[in-house]
Amino acid sequence: MSENKINEPMSPNWGISRPQIWMQHALFVLAAGVTGLAAFCFWTFEESGNRWFDRIRNVPVVTEDIWFVPHSVINLMLPMLIITGAMLLIIQLRIRFFPGTEGTGIPQTIAALHVEDGPIRKRMLSMRIAIGKALLLFLGLFSGMTIGREGPSVHVGACLMYLITRITRFPQHIVQRGLILGGGAAGIAAAFNAPIAGAIFALEEIGRSFEKNNIGVIIRTVLLACVVVILLHGHDYLFYGEIKIDVGKWPVYQWLAVPLIGMVGGLLGGLFSRLVVGTMRWINPRMQKHRVLIPLCLGGSLAALGLISGGETYGGGYAQAQGILLDGQQFAWHYAPLKAIANYICLISGIPGGLFDPSLSVGAGIGQTFQPLLLNLFPNLEPTSVIMLFMVAYFSGVVQSPITCAVIMVEMTAARFMTIPLLAVTIIAYECSNRICPTAIYEALAEIFLGAIQGKKVSFEEKP
Repeated sequence: MSENKINEPMSPNWGISRPQIWMQHALFVLAAGVTGLAAFCFWTFEESGNRWFDRIRNVPVVTEDIWFVPHSVINLMLPMLIITGAMLLIIQLRIRFFPGTEGTGIPQTIAALHVEDGPIRKRMLSMRIAIGKALLLFLGLFSGMTIGREGPSVHVGACLMYLITRITRFPQHIVQRGLILGGGAAGIAAAFNAPIAGAIFALEEIGRSFEKNNIGVIIRTVLLACVVVILLHGHDYLFYGEIKIDVGKWPVYQWLAVPLIGMVGGLLGGLFSRLVVGTMRWINPRMQKHRVLIPLCLGGSLAALGLISGGETYGGGYAQAQGILLDGQQFAWHYAPLKAIANYICLISGIPGGLFDPSLSVGAGIGQTFQPLLLNLFPNLEPTSVIMLFMVAYFSGVVQSPITCAVIMVEMTAARFMTIPLLAVTIIAYECSNRICPTAIYEALAEIFLGAIQGKKVSFEEKP
């Protein structure tokens, strides 16, 4: 077969009729659009869930009526009861009715790429999985869980794009990888309005290779999903907001801050990932035997963290990260470690939910903690640049996808003049993290997930 035919995503020259070609394109556009719609719905879940949970805690919101007396016992106890009960409920529903929806969704998408098209993949990327992921994410976001929405967006996007292969035929390379990669890329892109980062993440993390045959499918899926999200929002937008920093004004010695931040963020992120992976290997088989006790302990731990932190550990952390980054909002030194612990508990529980938002929020908290020291050492640094660098350094340390981490921050803030220091800090963070956690968190969790399905140990080291 010629290179042109290989690279043509939906070529009419492989033996099917013209109506089927149009059916391919129509289904492709529909699935990509619904992926964008799903990402928008998950954003709505998060916004509404945060407002609802804040109302229960009686955090000031834009409203004229107040349901509860401020600082009353019920304001403290009700959120704790809700998050504990929700943890038990979500895990019971996941185990009984929606097996396969566990975790962020990105490891499950990676695992799907490592099995041939057949019964196992159909179980991983079914409509039941997509519906269950959305439902359980909804419950998690409305109960104060420390989770993000991007992982489920990836998984649901991969499900939706793969499901169209059951309706009509597609070229084999698109069925095997292209549609799944495109759906995953669109999930990330639409969740953060970051199309370039979404495409890069599909290649760097999900596929772990440059997909020349499928790059057209990935780009088209990303573009369609992002257009849908922008239309639903009613305007184009930056996830965090615009930040203007000119690194050209930095003296040469100021650049020494970059490796320092990269090492600290990378080591902390790598430690977090190693703890998550190690605990998941231990807790997964035990969760089946102790379906009530373990969820209650995990939910109770989240409740205790919420009480200790004054409610700061509830939710994914987007508002806190934005407040620190754009407004200089101040949090106590313990915000970052407590938020990281809360995210760790949610991840090891296996409830559907991502780690992008919590990781970026933890990174912002770490940056705020170290900011005074770094500004004393490097007085010409902008305070905002310290926060940005720590956010992507810790994030890169956790997920070990350095290019994605740098690009997504640029797209979320329009801080294009920070591109070089952001890339530098993510590479350093990746190298440091890799020394602590040699297998990236998503790949390791994908191996655990697929191993549980196949009943044997799985390693992706020798696979594409």
